[in-house]
Formats: sequence, C-alpha cells, structure tokens
Amino acid sequence: MMRNSIKIILLNDAQELLLMCMDDPAITTVDGQYNGMFWCAIGGVIEPGETLHEAAIREIYEETGLTKSDINFGPVVWFGELELILSGKRTRMYEQYIVATTKTSKVTLDNLTKYEQDVVHKLDWFSLDKINSSDEVIYPVLLSEYLPDII
Repeated sequence: MMRNSIKIILLNDAQELLLMCMDDPAITTVDGQYNGMFWCAIGGVIEPGETLHEAAIREIYEETGLTKSDINFGPVVWFGELELILSGKRTRMYEQYIVATTKTSKVTLDNLTKYEQDVVHKLDWFSLDKINSSDEVIYPVLLSEYLPDII
C-alpha cells in the first residue's frame, strides 16, 4: 500500500514549530515494534483529487483550527519516504514537507477526525532549543539538523 502525505512545517512569529503529540499502538515498524508516544509535524494523507495546498489547508484546519486566511505558504523543502505498519497493513509513505507561517499561536484540537481524536493528545510550539533539548521522540529524527536552514 502507498500513502502520499503532506506534512506542514508551521512556524509562528517566534520561529517556533507546531508539533503534534500522538500515541497509536496500531503504528509499528515493519518488524512489528511499537515505539510509543511521539511528536511530529501536523499533516496527513493527500486525498484523491486534492492538490498539495488543498490537502495542507484541510489538515491544518483539522489539526489546529486555523483557516486558509491564517496561513502563508512557502515552498516544499523536504521529501521523505518510510515504510511502516499502519493498522496491520504494510504501508510505504511518501511525505512532502511544506513551510507555512502564521501570526497566531492559538490552536485547537476541536476539529480532529474521529481517528485523530483517539490518538492525538496535544499540540505544542517548539523552539529549536526545545527540540534539541527534548528527551521525547520527535519525527523526523533529523528535524533539529534540517530546521535551522528554514527558520
């Protein structure tokens, strides 16, 4: 199974990155290892017929409550590919990371999908220092190396 995804590097005026805390035992490595709770950039699957920007706008709204008028998009800056087991199915994920900025730091989890309501625990803004000093799992694992070129 293949899954095309958009991930949003959403930055506020303080140059902090919005990350989402998730915990889903149905996400494992290909050898079945469950790694527990993790932080990641907001985003998700690009639905059939959606453009990259349409998917990003939808995902931002679902996961933060922010609307198109709250966001300014920049370029796609990273591409990633990984293989995971999602709900029992081996899935090759193709991820595109797009930069976006917002003037507001007020976000909400009120618009999550049913699945997201079950697995998303919180949102938080992370400075580069906070990412570098965190002992929690943050994906992508090379985020602290890539982010300085953007902020």
